[in-house]
Amino acid sequence: MKRNSRLLLIALVLLGLGWWAAPRSAPPLYDGVGFPDEPYRFVVKPPDAKTTKAPTTATRVVPVTKGTAAAASLASAEQAPQVAVLIPTGRLQAPAGTKQFTLRATPVRPITAPSGGYLWSNVYDLAAADPKVTMRDGNPPAMITLRAASAQRPYPTIERFADGTWTKVKTVPAGQDIYEAELPSLGRYAVIGSSPLQLTQKQSTTYLGTIIAVAAGVIVLVLVLIGVRRRRRRGSPEEPDEPEDRDEHEEQADEQEVTE
Repeated sequence: MKRNSRLLLIALVLLGLGWWAAPRSAPPLYDGVGFPDEPYRFVVKPPDAKTTKAPTTATRVVPVTKGTAAAASLASAEQAPQVAVLIPTGRLQAPAGTKQFTLRATPVRPITAPSGGYLWSNVYDLAAADPKVTMRDGNPPAMITLRAASAQRPYPTIERFADGTWTKVKTVPAGQDIYEAELPSLGRYAVIGSSPLQLTQKQSTTYLGTIIAVAAGVIVLVLVLIGVRRRRRRGSPEEPDEPEDRDEHEEQADEQEVTE
């Protein structure tokens, strides 16, 4: 096996080890390496949670034109947002004569989780300031995004609380601790996990995973530089062969003349 192939194989193995060594509950990143998530802001802080500012409310003023409500996009102010909502044009229905209304996703006090489930986020109440505003069915779908307080596994689901009952909503992960679901209606939503929320977990393997990943990155960078140098050499014109030492030729010629 060629040396470069061996190095590439080692880099891939190191990357795999780095992924394996990094804990699944390691703090996630939002919008890139330069924007780490701030600690989760709770309405009611668990005993092992960090002290933070109060969670924020996502707010949007929605204009209504000729009876049709505009699209509504709102997100809370945390880094990353703990709640975000996107509702397409015409899905919100306001009473006749309404010119605009305010839509809010407000963090509220915890509600008892469903049997066998645990709250992994605040409960957010999505509602309009005018209680007569409703949401009707249609396409494209409305979406809600909730950030969980932990990236632990197995994956949780977003659930809606209505009439004293929690109902699961089809949920997909959008990040280490961020989840998206289709929004069936206005109401109260939360991230529900199948195990107790774990905010303090040993992170000793995080540093090992980071070191391994950095080592693999260095190897990959070296391979790239080697490849660039080889391409440059192949693309450069061949230099003519160096002539033999002129002094040596001249000495031989002088010796022949003297002999003659």
